[in-house]
Amino acid sequence: MTKSISIVTTLYRSKNYLERFVALCEEALKEIHCTDYEIIMVNDGSPDDSLQKALELQQKHPNIKVVELSRNFGHHYALMAGIETAEKDLVFTIDCDLEIPPTALVRFVKKYNETPDIDVVYGVQTKRKGNFVERVGGSVFYFLFEKIGGIRLPKNILTENLMSREYILALREMGDKSLFLAGMFHWVGFRQVPLELGKGQREEKSTYTFGKRLNLALMAITSFSSYPLILLLRMGLFITIVSFSIAIGFVIYKLFNPAFVLTGFTSLIVAILMSLGIIVFSIGVLGLYLDRIFTQTKDRPRYIIRKIY
Repeated sequence: MTKSISIVTTLYRSKNYLERFVALCEEALKEIHCTDYEIIMVNDGSPDDSLQKALELQQKHPNIKVVELSRNFGHHYALMAGIETAEKDLVFTIDCDLEIPPTALVRFVKKYNETPDIDVVYGVQTKRKGNFVERVGGSVFYFLFEKIGGIRLPKNILTENLMSREYILALREMGDKSLFLAGMFHWVGFRQVPLELGKGQREEKSTYTFGKRLNLALMAITSFSSYPLILLLRMGLFITIVSFSIAIGFVIYKLFNPAFVLTGFTSLIVAILMSLGIIVFSIGVLGLYLDRIFTQTKDRPRYIIRKIY
């Protein structure tokens, strides 16, 4: 007998996917003989009729629970809202855009049951999809995060995860206000095993723009690593040593060559501009960390639930 399951998904411009999504969820649940379940749909301030469509489906499928957030908080925050609302033994997170069909739940449960004493089965892409910029950008991000983030994050990790109740309770103990769920999921630890999945083709354009991906990458690195600050310290120390050495060199040369006159207006301007660029860049990095501290110390809720249907 399969344990009770909460299927958690988020809604943002998702109206066209929902009917098929629910049908595939119920198909998967029937195949694993699970009768104690809930399908949690978190409306993340969607500008289309996703909420109305979810409520219509709820009339036909009483196991659907609809969580309406007070505004758009972002995908990771909405997903966390669903996870923290879930009440069943196992929690399965999945996007509703059908790139990974809900029938994948069957494979997750099989992997979970076949592997002794585990807490999480997490999905990874067999081959990263997307255009050239997305593929290269993703590879660069995982490389940087592994080198400076302090956590060995599996490459091409997906939203799809099957998690135990014990793991969820530990995850809820994390007080992070800035959420990067992939990092949080693996920072918590426990016994986790991967499951390779092939992503299908999305019918509509992704709502994850380049700007959103870049902001998420910056937040991920600054939330899990202080290495950029250490790098700035090393850079500043190096520039100081080099500048001091050059200054001493000029003084010594002047002592032995009194007629020497230092010229080079252009090189001076270039040096000043380079130093200014480094200073501005450093201030920007410090600003990112200050923003994380500011967000954390304000202690505002990560999301606000307007209503649960």
